[in-house]
Amino acid sequence: MKLRSKSTLLLAMSLILAGTLAGCSSKQAELSETGKPAASAAAKLNPVTLKIMFPGDPPAGWSEVKAEMENRLAGSLNVKLNVVFIPWADVLQKRQVALSSAEDYDLIWDNNPYQNIAAGLYEPLDSLIDKYGPEIKSNRSPQLMESNKVNSKLYAVPLEVNFIRPWTFVIRKDIREKLGVAPIKSYDDLIKFMYTVKEKAPDITPYIPNGAEHIGLRLANLFDANANIQPVVNYAGLYTKGNDGKVYNIFDNMDPAIMKNFEQNHKLYKDGITAKDAITLKNAEFPKGKAAVTTFFDFGVNLNTRSSLEKAVPGAAAEAFSLYDPSMKLFSTFKAGNFIAVPVISKNKERAVQFINWLNQKDNYDLLAYGIKGKNWEESGEGLYKPIKENSYSGIPFAWGWNSKLDRIDASLSEDVIKLNKWQRDSANFKADILAGFTFDPSPVSNEIAQLNIANKELFEPIILGVLEPKDGLAKFKDKAYANVKKIQAEYQKQLDASLASKKK
Repeated sequence: MKLRSKSTLLLAMSLILAGTLAGCSSKQAELSETGKPAASAAAKLNPVTLKIMFPGDPPAGWSEVKAEMENRLAGSLNVKLNVVFIPWADVLQKRQVALSSAEDYDLIWDNNPYQNIAAGLYEPLDSLIDKYGPEIKSNRSPQLMESNKVNSKLYAVPLEVNFIRPWTFVIRKDIREKLGVAPIKSYDDLIKFMYTVKEKAPDITPYIPNGAEHIGLRLANLFDANANIQPVVNYAGLYTKGNDGKVYNIFDNMDPAIMKNFEQNHKLYKDGITAKDAITLKNAEFPKGKAAVTTFFDFGVNLNTRSSLEKAVPGAAAEAFSLYDPSMKLFSTFKAGNFIAVPVISKNKERAVQFINWLNQKDNYDLLAYGIKGKNWEESGEGLYKPIKENSYSGIPFAWGWNSKLDRIDASLSEDVIKLNKWQRDSANFKADILAGFTFDPSPVSNEIAQLNIANKELFEPIILGVLEPKDGLAKFKDKAYANVKKIQAEYQKQLDASLASKKK
């Protein structure tokens, strides 16, 4: 990916130079060969407060965990933390405002950093990680580190524990048992359960999917994993299949599995199974007791969902059903779903990378992810932990430290869910997708993407969610979006072809 213009490049270079000079003006302590502060380094390091942007709300118990983090940091990196939590609904806009106005953040969570990389807003990290980040590298597979580079440079630390983008159906176990329905073993079982809920428990919505992402092309792919049908993320109507290096659009090349999925979703909506306001409702309704079935990323039922549901609905219980199976040999691009980046404007780049490295040390990661040992959680075997139910802590490692080597699995999950989690964290279980290592530069078609995003919200997401009848909805979507989809497809294919050709040299 290239920076968009010479002026942007000059701006980026000047910002980088300013940050470097600022870093030089406050001399850093010498580091040992491991990249950690030497024994006497803590006393020499000037005190620094790192300003960090995170999505969502602070977890319960955050102030106590933050205090313990700063207590440990005082004896090593001499760092205090100014963590700014931005509500999910506002994080995209406020992140862009902060970056464009050169607000003094040192670390920023980003789930789609490529436009900000193209604009020269994030610092290249390779040399900083080589010097200060041995644990950043050692706790991530080579595939993950290499596949998330742009033009052979790493601009943001990939935060990921999975080599696929897993998701699962989460079900009200207590309702299933009350209605006399056997444990869910197939997608057909799940559909029958939702219809039973509609008939026999009319006071609860049978199904509230968490937006269109789970139940669109991802669902279609799981009925035939060998087809490798994958959405081209962020570009509605484009997809890849068969690992053949080609990009398809749903207007000229509608795969039958995709159309079948759209029709099934529409039937669920028309029959009153899917919530009437599915476009706006999300899986946050499930722990409030509003739905019998929803979808979540990850396998199993996370601790926060279980706890919230049990508090909201006495006697309620949740269980998970997944279409994934460890016998599958799925393709992976090894792309991360979350990143932590250092803005070029930061005056504390070295310390920011040292801090991320500190988070990638086992005891510190445990604190970040699970809270205070003995109070919030306890050991439960290799790679496992047991939350202390009365005082559990739902951390936010996905936003600043996630990695598959240190992340633990909740031992209270069922054996099959633990098995799925272990399977998805081992890169050897997946085949390399032909798109592995390829990063699309959206800048040549930025106007078309902006227009497509509008059509996506207005028409394509309602088609996927079943709100619109598929044939009629697709005709309207094509009328509004076809020209933009074709231009984006052509540019994407052009860049992909060039990337594949360069690998053959």
